[in-house]
Amino acid sequence: MEETLVPQVQPDPPRVTVIIVTRNQALALRRCLSALHLSTILDQIEIIVVDNASTDGSNVIQDDFEKITYLKLPKNFGWTKAANIAIRSSLAESILFLDPRVELAAEAVAELAAVVSQESNAAAASAVLTTPEGTPARVMRKLPVPDDLRPSFFALSALPDEPGPVDFPGVFALLIRKPFLKGMNFLDLRYGELWADAEIAAQVRRADRKILLLPSAKGVFHEGDAAPALHPALLAADFEQGAATYLSKHHGGGLGRRITAALGALGTLKLGLFSNLISGQKIDGSQE
Repeated sequence: MEETLVPQVQPDPPRVTVIIVTRNQALALRRCLSALHLSTILDQIEIIVVDNASTDGSNVIQDDFEKITYLKLPKNFGWTKAANIAIRSSLAESILFLDPRVELAAEAVAELAAVVSQESNAAAASAVLTTPEGTPARVMRKLPVPDDLRPSFFALSALPDEPGPVDFPGVFALLIRKPFLKGMNFLDLRYGELWADAEIAAQVRRADRKILLLPSAKGVFHEGDAAPALHPALLAADFEQGAATYLSKHHGGGLGRRITAALGALGTLKLGLFSNLISGQKIDGSQE
């Protein structure tokens, strides 16, 4: 008697891959994941947590959440490299970058995914984030320009009623089409901890596409739960290396920025910063 072969049904790929890069933020990460697991489309979400060498026991959180892939990195690889690792292993065609300090409303992921799939000119969409008290959170910035490479965070004057384009909402709760990231050749690894968020926003503008701020996708931003500060000289070098790369790609003058930063560090006897700048050191896992 011949055995009847039953064709195997392949599961549908997830609709959205949520990428959370974390470092020593166990309490915030648990809150973030708890909110995410209430999503109205949880069965269509893939969740990847990339842990940049936390030492606060963050990794035990994975035992409490079945629906996550937890990648524990041996060193702090910086946000850019950690995010790229997750993007390349993701299965969905939409990527949601989510800061562990963000507590998304249940319908937020579905709303973001829907608007990006429906609006052909939208490369990305960002949730509207408030403080725990309900006022607009300080998460918005202007895109960096040569005269202002450190644009300050600011809060919207009022919560929007309708979707609208924004220049630089960061990657606090940003959903973007994966094909767009592929078109960028993913995130530029010349960036370390900083600047990849600005690069995404600049590339959206260069492509004449939009990032939509979506009032129907809501979240709470717990600003005070930031990761512990990094070594000042290393973080400053990471900023300057990233600034030079960003200027070279979008405004010109990157080499001049590197030279000016190095001479400035030497002139003010910031020898740790000078050494990091000369060696090209940034936060990418190669630092001591």
